Amino acid sequence: MTNQRAENPYTLVQPPLSQETSALSTNAQISTAPPRRTALESILRFLGFSLLGAALLTAVIALGSGWLLRDTARGIFDRSTATTVINGQAIVASIKQANKQIMVEHYNTVDIDYSEAPAGWLGLLPIQQNFVLLLKGRVPAGFDLEKLNEESIWISADGRRVQLVLPPPVIFTENIALDLENSRILGESDTCPDFICQDQLSTLQEQLLPQGRRLLAEASMRSGILEGVAQDGQRYYEQFLTALGFEEVRVVISAEGAGED
Repeated sequence: MTNQRAENPYTLVQPPLSQETSALSTNAQISTAPPRRTALESILRFLGFSLLGAALLTAVIALGSGWLLRDTARGIFDRSTATTVINGQAIVASIKQANKQIMVEHYNTVDIDYSEAPAGWLGLLPIQQNFVLLLKGRVPAGFDLEKLNEESIWISADGRRVQLVLPPPVIFTENIALDLENSRILGESDTCPDFICQDQLSTLQEQLLPQGRRLLAEASMRSGILEGVAQDGQRYYEQFLTALGFEEVRVVISAEGAGED
């Protein structure tokens, strides 16, 4: 008789360990996964970042505006303070740097009738030199600022009022620019030999051109060039002194010595 161990029908059968482990890991992944954001939450989050950026931008603009206003105010106060410190000597020194200041220029045309005959008994001879020249040139006029001194300016004790006395307007004769290109010799007659009278080139350089400058200056004076210099100079230096911060400005033009330089 063969001995055989009877199997217990009530023995519990455990599931494989690998299945339980995979089930637990799956549950853990499900439980730790973050919840999805809704569309409303995304919109609110975007609006929050936008408001934060706008607030930062506003702060930057406010700081920049404050810095600009501070510098502007500092410039205003510094300028107002400078008017109380500036003195007449400094203003005169600044003006005199221009030396001869040209304010007005006139372009004029004059006729020069020049004649030359030998002197003494040679004048009895029918020899003579004649020129008729149409001369054009540009005539400058202004102020000789080297004539300014400390007495030419007065400043009140509070630094608010100032008076400047400018030298008389003059024509700068030595600076007259002759327009020889557009000048013309209208007529000439030369029966005088060169060993008695000057040659044409010497006559032009030594006689006609100096006389032409003088005639151009006289023509400009008749056309009111000095009055124009006085008006422009007074207006110019009123604006100049006002820019320095003076509240009341007076510019006087001296009438002594007006004319040619």
